[in-house]
Amino acid sequence: MSKSDTLPGTATGFLSDLQSHPVFLDLREGLFRFIALAVAAIFIYRGVHNLVIDSGRLNVLMLLISETLTFVWLLLARRPLVRDWSPFTVFISLTAGFGSGLVSLQEGVEIVPLYIAAPLQFLALWLVIWGKMSLGRSFAILPANRGVVTGGAYRFVRHPIYAGYLAGHILFLLSSFSVYNFTIYAIITLFQVHRILREERILALTEEYRDYLGRVRYRLCPGIF
Repeated sequence: MSKSDTLPGTATGFLSDLQSHPVFLDLREGLFRFIALAVAAIFIYRGVHNLVIDSGRLNVLMLLISETLTFVWLLLARRPLVRDWSPFTVFISLTAGFGSGLVSLQEGVEIVPLYIAAPLQFLALWLVIWGKMSLGRSFAILPANRGVVTGGAYRFVRHPIYAGYLAGHILFLLSSFSVYNFTIYAIITLFQVHRILREERILALTEEYRDYLGRVRYRLCPGIF
């Protein structure tokens, strides 16, 4: 692995040499994925526990499947060509990626009836799955370049997986609203936008992605953002 695993200018001298050492990279990658697996196990346990108590909560089931897929794809992901390991970005990305594990699965206020929200949440889940199938093993939690993908769901928006997450979060919130969950999802969304911008900065180092930016204008929702 070359020093391209980190962004230029993020470390110099001895620290840069240490961070680019293959053993260090393997340990760091292994620790990162172990943490992801631990968070997944806790979240899956909470979700299954709630479904055993009330099997009719389809919004919890959709959320559980969506979040589980995130961790599965992360464990299968290939090592990146370039990745942003700066402490601030790591914190932002981990919170955005794993913050849903902090969401309360207790029943809240039903702003939108479950029989409406759940099918729409299912469609949001399929957008996530389509995006991940289009991405293959190029999936990442930290902003990274694991290869530029422009086909499949990426023909319509630059970040279809994040778009599916956002739609699913909104629908879950509307079907089980609480101030606590609103706060968690608001923080996750803000951090997700930061992660998107950092990810595009890394990918835009390649001419292929700069051409892609010219073809696909919107990040999450056509005509809005």
